[in-house]
This record gives sequence, C-alpha cells and structure tokens, in this order.
Amino acid sequence: MRNNIPSYLLEINNSYPNKFEKKSGLSFIEKSIKSISNSIKSIYLQADFAVKKSFIYTIHPHIKVLSLLYIAVIISISNNIKDQLTLTVFIIILYFISKLNILHVYKKIFFISFIFGFLIILPASLNIITKGEIWFTILTRDSPYHFWIYHIPKEIGITKEGCNVVIRFFLRVFNSVSFAFLIIYTTPFPKLIKSFKIIGIPDTFLLILSLTFTYIIILAKTIEDAYFALKSRMMRNIKNKKIRMFIADRIFFIFKKSRSNYENTYLAMVSKGYTGKIKLFSFQKIKKSDIISLFIIILLGLYTVLI
Repeated sequence: MRNNIPSYLLEINNSYPNKFEKKSGLSFIEKSIKSISNSIKSIYLQADFAVKKSFIYTIHPHIKVLSLLYIAVIISISNNIKDQLTLTVFIIILYFISKLNILHVYKKIFFISFIFGFLIILPASLNIITKGEIWFTILTRDSPYHFWIYHIPKEIGITKEGCNVVIRFFLRVFNSVSFAFLIIYTTPFPKLIKSFKIIGIPDTFLLILSLTFTYIIILAKTIEDAYFALKSRMMRNIKNKKIRMFIADRIFFIFKKSRSNYENTYLAMVSKGYTGKIKLFSFQKIKKSDIISLFIIILLGLYTVLI
C-alpha cells in the first residue's frame, strides 16, 4: 500500500519539544518535594540497589557496626595527612569490591565533605587563627590592631600550618562519611537497626527508630502523590501559601489517621498478651569470614596509627 502521509508530517523537529520542556519544567517547590521524597526513599532502600553478590554485602551487620566505630576512632586520632590518605585509598578499594556506583555515591560524599569539612574550617588557614609561615598574602594593612580577644596582624594571609589543618580536617570528614556511606549502602536498613544492639541500645528504642523512619517514608511519598494529584486538577499554578497549607493539612491528616491505627493495633496486641517487652532477633550467624574481615580492619587501623 502506498504511503499517503505528507512528507512534512514525517519530519522530526527537535526544536519544539525542547522549548516546551523548558517552559513546562517543574517549579522550585515541585523539584524540592520530589528531590526530598526521592532522597528519603533512596536512603531507606539503599541496600536494594547494592549488588547482593558482593563480599561486603554478606558480612554480618554486627561486624559492620563494630568496624564503623573502630574506623571512626582511628580517623579521629590520626593526625598525619599520610595516614588519612592511606585510609582514603583503603575505603576506595572497599567501594570497588562492593561493586557500588562509585561516581554516584562520591558525588554525595564530596558535597557533604565540602560543606562540613572544608567551608567550615577554611578560616583556620589564615594566620589570624593558625600562626605560622605565610604562604599566600591576601591583605596588607597599615598597622595591626586588636578586635575583642583577637589580634589582627598587619599582614593577613594563608599559612602552611593552616593549610595542613584544613586538609587534615577535610580528610577526616571525607573518610568518615565515605565509610559510613559504604556501611549504609551495603546493609539493609532493618538489619542495620538491629545491629546497634551490640553497643547496648535497647530494643524498644530501635523499634521506635525503625517505625519513625518508616513513617517519614510514608509521609514523604503521600505528600508527593497528593501534591501532584492536586496540581493535575488545577488550571493555574499553585501559590506558595496554598502549598504550605496543603502540606500542613496532609501532615495533620496522616498523623491523625496513623495515630488511630496505632492505637487500635496496640489494643489488639494487648488483647493477644503483649506486655510491653520487645526483643529483636537476628537470624544471621557470624561466620569465619566475618571474623577475618574484622581482623583485617583492626590490623589496618593499627598500621595507620602506629607505623
């Protein structure tokens, strides 16, 4: 059969969709709601995205928590930049072994480390705070002067000693966040919560923490769905004031409904013999490979501190 469709209808013009996408892009509030919701859900479902066949995923959660606490102590007492770089290389090797998306994870790690490990400590590089040999001069005044309890020298600049302080602090934050993210992304959230029993946290508190986090997940998803459902029924954009009222109303509605459900569930549990005592069990047993992994991490910490 002969094709009778005009040729101009068969041509693909990419200029119109691009203009339309720019005009119909999500607003700032919509992007914020969606990004917050996706971030919360990704944190809760982190282990589902990990490769479960990797060796690190199979390590017992108790060993991971002990390793996290041990590495945190090692990072805090290591005052040498060389030692911090050694830990950085070791953590990166663990990321390769775990088969995680390193670029995706390290984008978050660099952002957090840059805010809390670099910008906050950056003033310490100046000779006003850290005395030492000036490496780069920023400002030169006519004469020094005193401000409150601080002595402002005539020449203000960045010192070598101050740069060492900033680099050490940044590497500490960077290594701590990196290792914490490694544990989070390779351990299911319920198992991670149960593993905190090893440091003496009561089961009741762990259960409350787990339920609270689950409630936040449900709340974020409900607000996202309700907001976009409301917008799809409106012809105009929603004002910020109405958005705040709408979100507050959804939060109150979900809280009221969940409170009623929890009370009914609690009464049903009491009728079945619930006495208020909670005991969480972990059915995963500690294997020889878990002990070997903990032993290797301990040796690495001793090597970093003592050698």
